[in-house]
Formats: sequence, structure tokens, C-alpha cells
Amino acid sequence: MPRRWGLVLIGLMSVVGLSLCLWLADLMGVSKGYINTFFLLVSIVGYAIIGMFCRTTQPEEYFVAGRRITAPFNGMATAADWMSAASFIGLTGLLLNEGYIGDGLHAGGLAYVLGWTGGFCLLCFLFAAKLQQAQAITIPDMLGNLFGSTAVRWFSAWGAILCSSIYLVAQIYGIGLVTSMLSGLTFELGMFLALGGILLCSFLGGMRAITWTQVVQCVVIVASMVALAVAVSWREQGHPVVPVAAWQDMLQVNERAQQIALDTDVHTTTLAMEQRLRHLDEKIADPVGAREVERQLLARQLARLKAENASLGDIQRLESNPAWRDIGEERLVEAWRQERDRIQQIMNRPVGFKGVQTPGANRGLFNTLALVFCLMLGSAALPHILVRSFSAASPRHAELSLVWALLFIAAVYLCASSLAVMLKHSVLTELVGARLDQLPDWAEQLKLRRLPLLFLNDWNRDGIVQFGDIRIANDYLMLAVPDIMRISPVFTGLIAAGALAAALSTADGLLLTIANALSHDLYFQTVRPEASAVRRVMLSKVLLMLVALTATWVATNQPVDILFWVACAFSLAASTFFPVLLLGLHWSGMSRTGALAAMVAGMGVSLYYIVVNYHGVQKYFGLVPEQTLWLGLEPFSAGVFGVPAGLMCGVLFSWLRPGRG
Repeated sequence: MPRRWGLVLIGLMSVVGLSLCLWLADLMGVSKGYINTFFLLVSIVGYAIIGMFCRTTQPEEYFVAGRRITAPFNGMATAADWMSAASFIGLTGLLLNEGYIGDGLHAGGLAYVLGWTGGFCLLCFLFAAKLQQAQAITIPDMLGNLFGSTAVRWFSAWGAILCSSIYLVAQIYGIGLVTSMLSGLTFELGMFLALGGILLCSFLGGMRAITWTQVVQCVVIVASMVALAVAVSWREQGHPVVPVAAWQDMLQVNERAQQIALDTDVHTTTLAMEQRLRHLDEKIADPVGAREVERQLLARQLARLKAENASLGDIQRLESNPAWRDIGEERLVEAWRQERDRIQQIMNRPVGFKGVQTPGANRGLFNTLALVFCLMLGSAALPHILVRSFSAASPRHAELSLVWALLFIAAVYLCASSLAVMLKHSVLTELVGARLDQLPDWAEQLKLRRLPLLFLNDWNRDGIVQFGDIRIANDYLMLAVPDIMRISPVFTGLIAAGALAAALSTADGLLLTIANALSHDLYFQTVRPEASAVRRVMLSKVLLMLVALTATWVATNQPVDILFWVACAFSLAASTFFPVLLLGLHWSGMSRTGALAAMVAGMGVSLYYIVVNYHGVQKYFGLVPEQTLWLGLEPFSAGVFGVPAGLMCGVLFSWLRPGRG
């Protein structure tokens, strides 16, 4: 035990020591690019070294870390497994843009915080101890043994693969985003570089290596987030008490929001945006004629710019217009629709943190409650989180590990929420009201990044930045916090190390879950049950590598909205596993037929709702979004329909076809 706490202490001291050394390097004038790259390389190499030292071929060690991890360390590993790229680099931007309670039509960031943390309470009270007592290797393994059914094992294995694969692609996309933005490498090369670190952690030692790697990653995640929040708090209010600084800034933000609401220029900006929306609707109704008119206008503007020897950037901006480029009519209409949706979202977002009252407030409330429901039940049913109970030393340790995990998660979420308030204070006080030709330095830097974080559009042509003129990217805003708040660039590298740790830790757990479902549940338990232990471990390692490469290839070809796809994975997990776990572990009348029906119905309903409301599917079949939404709920809230369907079918078919195993 002292040796294990020493590992935690070494991790913490390494973060502090590296930060101090690189802070001195910054004072000496070392390039920010070198500092950021150094942080990333040290992180990847450090995790790989831990994975190499924890290598094993023993099945009990590889699959469940020997079932002897005590509560504090299992809690740290669970927290790192949980705090994904969406939590770490997406939540602050979401809270800044959407506020805590949303815009009256869509859920705000508070729904994510409540849903994610509430799910751990459900997991602790309902499943943790019973899962540890099952002494299984995977969730499909546990369900297959519980109901004595190969069909239940197979379907739950495919359910685990589906949920985990969606989540995994989002994590690898986040890894590529962090490494490419901070190191200067291409997006694809950044992903494959980080992939090497993932494989060295999970390939050699399985759950044993992942567990101890995640313990260190938890230290890095929490330490980097807390350090950044304390630095920003000191910069803003002159003290290190982060929640108090956020409260002080929130008072000023709401006061500034009232001043902005009374500004007459806000009204002219809104009118200009409404006019653009009407113009877009006209173009969508007649795309052929609209394209010809817009091309003629663009041709005249380009000719004028070239005659005036305008900058190449201004010329390229006009040439990037969808109407000028030689793209199909459907893609052109889709580009106009995306612009329309973006403008509507900007118009509806709250300025401050008091919330808004709109005609669609009831819809916004329904979406918020639905999202909280899906995230809570999904958190309690994610396969890569549930298997953490199998590695705990006892049922009591399984429950206590979730308490420890919540402590670390709460610290990160509190800092992320506070940072959103302090960042919005800077946006409203420094950017709103500034002249477009005299922007703050940080605004210019965010606009000129290779992946721009800030977009400005002077709607009323007054040369002054209004709140409606601003669009800030959600997913990777955290990486720009040091620039916005004017603190040392060392914190950029530190927060990148934390973001990378969050994405890597979750990706490790997801990879192992998918590989084990393929090898242990779909192959050895049903096709080759007589295979040796060494063969089982080796096949899992090979499949783990293949899954990692496949997920990386998908992420390179299909950039994703991290928060959207993660939320979809939660709905699928909630619909597929929560009904069968709740009924199977707490109701003796649950039959094998009922278990299979619960999973099929839950996953089927949820998957249908997500797919039929995906814009690509709607465009292909000519569906109208307003007609495919049920109760006006967003597609990532599909679990609202999938979970009740699973529970009802589980109970009904258990009554019709009793018999567990």
C-alpha cells in the first residue's frame, strides 16, 4: 500500500516539478510551442512506461487487475476512466455559450453536470456491490452467467461494442485535436502519435496496466484543472478561492448582461440577423436561382478586390463561399441550413447566467430533464465504468470507490463551471463593445489559429463588436484559457496534458471493453470455450490493437461533435443495459427471455430515434426534422423512450416466458 501511494505522490510531484521547470523556461524566453510539445511527449512517454512495467499475461490480472484494487485507487481509476475529453475540454465552452440552464429551447450545461454526477450515485446504490459479487470479467459475461443464456451474452456484447465504439471515436478525435493544436502536427499524425501511448498502456498489461496508468492520469487531470482555475481566480479577483472568484465575476457578468440588453445597437444586430435568416430561407426554397444571383455578386466583389490588390485572406474568404465553389445542389442547401441553425443558436443563447424566458421555455425544460435522465442512467450503465466494480477488492470497496471517484470528479466540474463564468466575464467586458480594428490581443490570436476558436461577424456594420457578432467554439475552448486570461503559457501545456490524460484514460477503458467483448464473450465463451488462458489474453491484445486502429481511421475521416456523440452513447447505454441490470439484479422474476427482450427493445427504440433524426439520414430520405422528433426532444435524449421500452418489455416477457437459467 505505501508503494501505491508513493506512485500517486510521484505523479503529483512530477506535475508540480515539470510545471515549475517549464515556467522557468517560459521566463527565459523558450518558445511556447516547445513547452506545449514537451508536456505532450512527457505525458505519452510516462503513461507508456507505466504500462510497460505493469505488463502481464495472467488472465486474472489482464482482465480484472487481480480483483484486489482498494477503494481509493479504484476510485481514482474510475474517475480518470470517466473524465473524458467531453468533460474536460467541452464542458467549459458549453457552459460559457449556453449558460447553466440553456436558452429556453435547448438544455444548458448544468444538465450535463447533474446527469454525469447523479449517475454515479445510482451506480453506487444499485449495482456496484452486486457486480463485484458476480466475479465476472465483462458485463456480457455477468449477464450471460446470470441468465444462463448465450443469446443474452451475445446481444449484450454487441450492445457494449456499439456504445463503447461511439464513445471511443469521440475520445480519439479529442486526442487528435489536442495534439495537433498544441504540437503543430497534422490532425491525423497527432492521433496516431497518441495512439501509440494508448496501445502501450493497454496492450501489454490490460486492466492492470490501465488501472495504474489511470491513477496517475487522475492526478494529472485534477491537478491541471485545479491549478488553471486557481491561476485564473488569482488573475481575476486576486485570491485563490475559485468558487468565490466565480461568484464575484457572476455578479459582474449579470450586471454587464443587463447593460448589453439595453444597448440600441443590439436591436440593429438582431434585425440584421433576422434579415439574413429570411434571405437564407428564400435561398433554400430556390437554390438554383439563388446560386446564380450570388455567384454574379461574388464575381463583382472578387474583381473589385483583385483590382484594389486586396489581401489574399479577403479574396479567399469570398472564394470559400459555398455558392462560389463547384459543389452539388444538396450540399449547397445543407451549407445554408447549417448557417441558419448557427444564427438561430446565436440569437437564442443567454448573455448572462440568469437564464431567459422564451415562447419555447417548456420545450427547453423538457430537453433539460430528458438529458439529465439519459446521462444519469447512461452513467450507471456504461460498460467500461461498470467493469470497474469487477476489479475492486470487495463489495464494500466497490461502493466506496465510487465515493472517491465523485470527490475527484466534483473538483474538476466545480473548476470547469467556475472557469466558464470567469471566461464569460472577460468576453463581455473586453470583447463586447471593442472596435473590430482594435480587438484585444487574445481575440486576434483566437481568430488566427489554425483551428479558429473565435469568429466575428459585424452584422450591423458599425465596426463595434456586439454580443450577437461573437461565436466561440465549444469543444476546445479550454486550450485557449491561458491566452484569454493572460496567464503564463505554461498553463497551456499543463491543460493540454490534462486533456490528453482525460482522453487517453477513457480511450484505454473503452478499448479494453470492446476487445474483451469480442474475444471473451463472442469468441471464447461461445465458440472456443476450451481455449487456454494464454490464448485468450493474446487474442484480446490483438483485437485491442485492431479496434484502436479502426477507431482512429474512423475519427480521421469523420470529425465529430464530441458532446453530441458522447450524449448519444449515454442514451444507448442507458436503453440497452440499465433495464436489464435493474430488473436482473433486483427482481428474481426476471427471465432470460425478458432480459433479451429488454435489451432488444431498449436499444432498438433508442437507436432508431438517433438515426432517424440524424441530418444525413433525413436529407437522404427527405424527412422533415419537426415530424421525426417525439415530444420535441433532441435525438441524444433517445434514452427517454428506450429505457421505458426496455423495462416494459423486460417485465412483460418475463411474465410470458418465466425461467432464468
